[in-house]
Amino acid sequence: MFPTSQIKTLAILVRATEGSPPFTDELFCRCLSLGSVRYALQIIVIPISVDAAHLPLQRGYVYHQGKWNSVPVPAVDLIMDRCLRRLPRNVRQQLQEQIRTKGSGQHRYWSASLPGKWEVHRLLSRDPELRSQLAPTTRIGSHIPWESWLDRWPKGLFFKPISGTHGKNTFRLSRGATPSTWIAEGRNEHNEPFFFTFNHTQAVSSWLTSQQAEHKMIVQPYLELSHQGRAFDIRALMQKNGQGRWTLTGCMVREGPEGSLTSNLHGGGRAYPAHAYLLQRYGKTRTETLMKRIRQTATLIPTLLESRFGRLAELGLDFGADAEGQLWLIEVNSKPGRTSFAEAGDRRMHILTYTRPLAYARYLLQQHVLTDVFRPMKLSNTSSKAGLKPIPIHGG
Repeated sequence: MFPTSQIKTLAILVRATEGSPPFTDELFCRCLSLGSVRYALQIIVIPISVDAAHLPLQRGYVYHQGKWNSVPVPAVDLIMDRCLRRLPRNVRQQLQEQIRTKGSGQHRYWSASLPGKWEVHRLLSRDPELRSQLAPTTRIGSHIPWESWLDRWPKGLFFKPISGTHGKNTFRLSRGATPSTWIAEGRNEHNEPFFFTFNHTQAVSSWLTSQQAEHKMIVQPYLELSHQGRAFDIRALMQKNGQGRWTLTGCMVREGPEGSLTSNLHGGGRAYPAHAYLLQRYGKTRTETLMKRIRQTATLIPTLLESRFGRLAELGLDFGADAEGQLWLIEVNSKPGRTSFAEAGDRRMHILTYTRPLAYARYLLQQHVLTDVFRPMKLSNTSSKAGLKPIPIHGG
């Protein structure tokens, strides 16, 4: 056990919402709170509202005796940002005032954040080993040559926001049953399905322009990544452990409801252990090949991203596999959810999804490796600086 004098405060920033407690990610925050004692950490959850830029950060929440209690925001030692949008400048300034800087004046964040999908894609596509697993991707500009794209990719085009999450505002554009009809189907900002039919090219162009005006988007060829009519993907969770080393926590399959274009659980999908699901889909030989390829790819991505975007703590890697067993890297997320690991029934793996963040937080605080979060990293597979001896922290 750590002495009381070594207890540190980890603040978790999450999006404020209606309800009790008034914030998202409640299960993850609760799991971290329940496991924090083992790592000499105390957790305070700070909800960030849309009006946060104009409001002082005065109250947070701690989990005690089975409920969330509102408390004044204390000084904190480390910040875990789980907000999907960039924090307003005023909020960042207030947070900095709450940090125990110990005279250094440096940011003390658990992890940096990744930029939008387009910048991540551009970086990954420079690696020859990853390039073959990336779908052709184009950033949408003011001119959208969708007709020539459909000629090139007749199965359809898949559009998604550069900064979108949970499958919201994604859609497929494809040809209809007759030569002069086109279909757009997907999910809106409320994650509700929609289906539109267009009879004129101008109508398609106008609608796409309106979508682009609301969200900066990328487009890819539509890939048929489904099993028995249900879209699915494979979530591989990479996390740093208590020694600051990247490890593959595990893989889960997320399967969407029948007829859905996406497999996201927020759209009504379900989660399954990856190996058993793929075994049913592809058989033993192809499944083993896919799993080996996922593991190999998962080891390449973290250090490549850190070399450009700064120190990271965990990554959700989303893969797809087509009917022939071709593996595709769909998306990389530096603030991944854990719903699939909670729902798939593997208790040990689910526990690791939140104990490893705690172990890595303790490692950072023990090593004082906190000033490099926004700097590109040159060391492979580690978060420590040269000359620092790792302090083992068991259980992570």
